[in-house]
Amino acid sequence: MRTSLLSIGPGTRLLALAGAVLLGACSGQAPLEQSSGGTARSTTVQLDTTATLPTEACGLLTPGEVASLTGRPVQQQAQGEACRFVEADQPASPDAVVTVSFRPAAAFQIAQAGSDLRRRNMVPVTGLGREAYYDDSHGDLYVRLPDRTLVIGMPRRVKSYSRERIAPELGRLAVARLTTRR
Repeated sequence: MRTSLLSIGPGTRLLALAGAVLLGACSGQAPLEQSSGGTARSTTVQLDTTATLPTEACGLLTPGEVASLTGRPVQQQAQGEACRFVEADQPASPDAVVTVSFRPAAAFQIAQAGSDLRRRNMVPVTGLGREAYYDDSHGDLYVRLPDRTLVIGMPRRVKSYSRERIAPELGRLAVARLTTRR
């Protein structure tokens, strides 16, 4: 038996529409947590095609800033829509120390929902001048921007530094640069 959306009540239609929107926001090509190397199931969202990348993402942090905070000399590389900072002595490594990219606004909404539901270790971050969440499982910081989401990923767990402490510091630097450009 097939049921038309017109034959069901307005509340049910609204619920069906909301579900379709959420499913649409969760489908796409790139993992929400970037390529952070996490082992948990990832939610996916479409890449932001409005950013002038990679120069925009690569202009938010310098290799010196990343090296200073992580204690690891790094080299900056553009990779598709993201900017990667890899260890300077391993420029061909697929593993990044830090990644910076822009995602659609839906990425932040998904991160926020994860925090509201106390899923995936999403922790609110203060002091960035914007609403932000840190995903402790994957090492990703999500910062709400007016029309998109800034994502700073720290894919690898390293004993010599705390991703939870460094990601917000990198976020402060990136948000300060974004603010001065507008």
